[in-house]
Formats: sequence, C-alpha cells, structure tokens
Amino acid sequence: MFYVNVYEIGQAYGGPEEGGWYYDVGKPIKCLGGYSSRDVAKDKAVRVDRNKFSEGCDEYKMGYGPWDGCDDDGNPDDAYLTRGGEWGESEVAVYVEEHPPRIFPQERPYYE
Repeated sequence: MFYVNVYEIGQAYGGPEEGGWYYDVGKPIKCLGGYSSRDVAKDKAVRVDRNKFSEGCDEYKMGYGPWDGCDDDGNPDDAYLTRGGEWGESEVAVYVEEHPPRIFPQERPYYE
C-alpha cells in the first residue's frame, strides 16, 4: 500500500556544534488515501493543491516560546537556544510513503 501523506515541514534547532545546526521536522496534516500502485499514488501527490493545507504554516515560529534564545535579562542571545525548538516558517510537503502519516524524526538527531 502506498499512502499520499501531507505534512507541515519546519526546522528545529539541533545544537550549537559547528556554529549551530538545524534538522527537518514533519507534522502530519492529512492522509489523502492509500493506493495499491506507487504510480497512481505519485500521480495523486503531484496534483495536490498545497495551498489548501497551508493555513498556519506561514506563522513564524520562535523556538519553544518568546523566551527561547534570550538570556536571563530577556536580551536575544543564541547561546540560550533550546534544542528542538522549531524556528522560522514551515511549508507544506506531500510524500508518497508505505505507511500512514507520522511525526518525524521519530528520535531527535544528535551531532556526530
């Protein structure tokens, strides 16, 4: 079975290593159905109007809240970024997958 899954994709802060790094996070919006053929699923995915699912995706995210990235006095300071907080605007993506939609990554990545 091949599923056409719609996700909100954003960037989460990974850590300060190498000057700071981020990783993709995906939150399921909707499953548009399961298909027995990958080609049929791909055809469906290509035709999806992403704008239909973009409500809330244009909201600029600031980590875990307004305190994320601020020192004890409330001044902006990247040394106080909380790992995992989502930053910036997100976008809508459509994937053909062999499973119903699920949050990703399953485990937060670590810098190696």
